[in-house]
Amino acid sequence: MKTAPASFVPRPARPGRGRRGMTILEVLIAAVLLTFVVLGALAAVSRALNLTNHARMLTLASQVLQSKVEDLRLKNYAQIAAYAAQTQPVDFTSGITENLLNSNFTSTMTMAATFTTTYASSATQVGLTSVVVTLSWTEGSSTYSRSSRTYFCEKGLSDYIYVGF
Repeated sequence: MKTAPASFVPRPARPGRGRRGMTILEVLIAAVLLTFVVLGALAAVSRALNLTNHARMLTLASQVLQSKVEDLRLKNYAQIAAYAAQTQPVDFTSGITENLLNSNFTSTMTMAATFTTTYASSATQVGLTSVVVTLSWTEGSSTYSRSSRTYFCEKGLSDYIYVGF
């Protein structure tokens, strides 16, 4: 019968030198590393929530702005010219609550429009008015805005150009 070489023979355990636990230093290092990982993850989640809220506000602002532009498109040129005769910009903030758009998200929104008569109506020329509707809101300590430009012609031609920030 063959015997195993001496290197493969298990040695008897020495007294007091069995399995060792972790030292307090190793535990502290592991705890500090775990703390950094958890804090980093929490910061990333917090930032992601802020970016999601900002994206939601951008989408909502665009929808409210588009709603106002479409509302102005339903008006005739005489009504647009009457707005142009008022002190500029014309405040449309109350339109947010009147059109059932009022919510916690729209509470900081303000909306105004600047009406500029590009060409005055005359016997040889139709009137043309440029309208820039601007919606502003605050998130925390920052203020953001969206704008949309549209043109109204006395004979019914109107087109708009969306302008982002």
